[in-house]
Amino acid sequence: MIRRWAAGVRWWLRALTGEDRYDRHLAACAADGRTPMTRRAFERHRADVAAAHAHERCC
Repeated sequence: MIRRWAAGVRWWLRALTGEDRYDRHLAACAADGRTPMTRRAFERHRADVAAAHAHERCC
């Protein structure tokens, strides 16, 4: 029961922090038959998109 609870907490924290986005990218690429980006390229793309939309935040 403790392992199940710990796995649930780990899943929730990964989803909360965005750590699971690369896993979702890999799953989407596998479903579409595309070649996925490397982890480094994926994180660079996320940073570039965030920087391009920085003016949209209020603070």
